[in-house]
Amino acid sequence: MPKAVIMLSDNDVARAYHALVVALSARALGYDVHLFATGLGSLVFSRRPKTRLIGLPFFASLYIKWKLRRLGAKSLEELATECIKNGVKIYVDEPVAKMLGVKPREGVEMAGSLTFLSLARDAELVLTF
Repeated sequence: MPKAVIMLSDNDVARAYHALVVALSARALGYDVHLFATGLGSLVFSRRPKTRLIGLPFFASLYIKWKLRRLGAKSLEELATECIKNGVKIYVDEPVAKMLGVKPREGVEMAGSLTFLSLARDAELVLTF
């Protein structure tokens, strides 16, 4: 089975959304998918997820989130749950998680950079968001 490794290093809604959609798409195509969240991306997979739209005023962020819901787009939390249910292996960077006080949600493991490098070394596809 081909392997895809995805790194999410930001908790920007657009980047996290695309990372999760690509992970689900790769899984549907038969890839063994590993998603590694580091930096602020770790917050997306915490028990209390935190997301933001970088560089936009508060009301613009609310408008975009409202528009996505109106279009029927799933929330990041729903996409993360779908990834876990569909066999996407999700890791949060352990040192970063400890520094930010992140407790990973159920189905998410803590790992370090050696895990990411080991997974990426023999992957057919490596993407970063």
